[in-house]
Amino acid sequence: MWDYNSHVTTPLLAAGRRLVLAAALAGAILGPWPGRSAEPSPGTAAPPTGGQIVDQVVAVVRTRGAEARVITLTKVIEEGRIALVSRGGIEAAFALLDGAVLRASLDWYVDQVLLLDEAVRLQVFEVDRAAALPELARFKAEFPSPKDYKAFLFEIDVTEEDLLATLRRSLRVRRYLESRLGRLRATPAEVESWYAAHAAEYGGRSLPDVADEIGARLSSSRADAETKSLLADLRARADIRVLVDLGARP
Repeated sequence: MWDYNSHVTTPLLAAGRRLVLAAALAGAILGPWPGRSAEPSPGTAAPPTGGQIVDQVVAVVRTRGAEARVITLTKVIEEGRIALVSRGGIEAAFALLDGAVLRASLDWYVDQVLLLDEAVRLQVFEVDRAAALPELARFKAEFPSPKDYKAFLFEIDVTEEDLLATLRRSLRVRRYLESRLGRLRATPAEVESWYAAHAAEYGGRSLPDVADEIGARLSSSRADAETKSLLADLRARADIRVLVDLGARP
């Protein structure tokens, strides 16, 4: 039986898909990460003699009724790594991220901020600590060993509670989106109609054999369109200022 949640609510955010795609195309790797040093800042002039740039503000986001959020390059890297590892991209845990991945990570995080603020504004789908613990367990299971997991936390300079807070936020955003997208599931009549119009594409397989496949296709397409529309509306109502072209990094 087709699992609606796994096909529609897992890849909900367009930016999340861009992040995974960018990492796949770039390999998410430019070379080994030599310790916990700061990611080189794209498009940044050399620091003054005797000085060192330790971080960089890359964007500022303000949503209706909320304070402006300053997004740093460090935060973009942190969010990108966590998002990629959550999707099985364990190679991104300790690798340098190129400009395409960083830009997709920024898009992903901005979308998360906008969706979270909307859920907070509507006072819906709060997630307590206990509810997020299974998310944390799944995240930890992506690593070959507890030692690797601890090294990852050290790499991005966060505590386990910091990571849990990020996972709680993502879970709340996902639940909010699920509530918006649940009504988009294809009906049996719509599946039958699609099959009648595209039967040749299925090589003679009967409707019962391909009903789940068609349902997934229709629902996923609608979810993508709805998510894009929702994010476009939220972005139009927010003040988003991107200060650095992360994609300029080689």
